[in-house]
Amino acid sequence: MTTRPRRDDDHQPQELWTWSADDLNGRTVCGVTTIPGRARRALLTALHTMPNKGEGTVRQAWLDIFAYPYPCYRYGPVLMHAYRDKTTGLIVLQDGPLPSGVAP
Repeated sequence: MTTRPRRDDDHQPQELWTWSADDLNGRTVCGVTTIPGRARRALLTALHTMPNKGEGTVRQAWLDIFAYPYPCYRYGPVLMHAYRDKTTGLIVLQDGPLPSGVAP
């Protein structure tokens, strides 16, 4: 979901940053932090453990404690996308999501 969570006067949702890396063979590593730079570093660390291929994203998120039947994250847009270049093996960083039609 991409909408901000509801809030009442006593609850201001804390901004969080989520990161997720996938080796495209079924192995996924992910996490959440309150520090944007830490999410970026965690994504890069995860991609370094995926030497052949892989891709991942960093997104802003908010914990919606009022969601039913249990709390969940509400996600914002992709802030950063990273992938391993097929030719060079280097990790490529790009702000925002990949444009449609571009395969990592």
